[in-house]
Amino acid sequence: MGFRLEDKIKFHISDYIKIKNEIFKLNGRSLYPKRFISSLYFDNKNLDMYRDSEEGNTPRKKIRFRNYPDAKSKKFFYEVKINSAEGKFKKSSEKTYDQFKIAFKDGLYDSTYGILEKKIQVSYFREYFLVQGTRLTLDYKINYSSPDGFNKKDDIESLILEVKSSKNIIDIQNKFLNIIPIKRERVSKYCEGIDCLFNKNHLQRLNYAI
Repeated sequence: MGFRLEDKIKFHISDYIKIKNEIFKLNGRSLYPKRFISSLYFDNKNLDMYRDSEEGNTPRKKIRFRNYPDAKSKKFFYEVKINSAEGKFKKSSEKTYDQFKIAFKDGLYDSTYGILEKKIQVSYFREYFLVQGTRLTLDYKINYSSPDGFNKKDDIESLILEVKSSKNIIDIQNKFLNIIPIKRERVSKYCEGIDCLFNKNHLQRLNYAI
């Protein structure tokens, strides 16, 4: 488990062609076929993981079950993303469908955040690229839904570029920001989903148990 450098940049879906062209101008190549990803996020009653992410507190976590619904092999992965003062890292372990069902029904326990409940499902399409030794992903057609599926919202306007590398990623980031200047903001699909589904302003959300 090593620390990794990563950053997310939020563009508009209309920038898709520009970004793809820039990737190939930089001699980038596709790493894997496009995949459909679905993640079920957990948090405690007071949404403390959400609050820590919104406020930029460290250390903080995000905990989710991830799967690839269109894949032939129906695998589930339990993932813990940790952001600490030392850096970012992710722990991932494969789980059975029965283990996923138990977590979906009964929740989880975390030593920092306590009893966790399922909060939202986030699904999207992802493309993978390698540019000058740096892995890039493009996420789009994002859907946020409540775990029961009754409350759903589609985000068809966002395009999220994620830059991941074990070395300096600033040069790669700047190449894209130079062709499409934007105002930078912290990007978290979990937080975006909470905002989108429940439409609460910051202070309301902090005291809103979902």
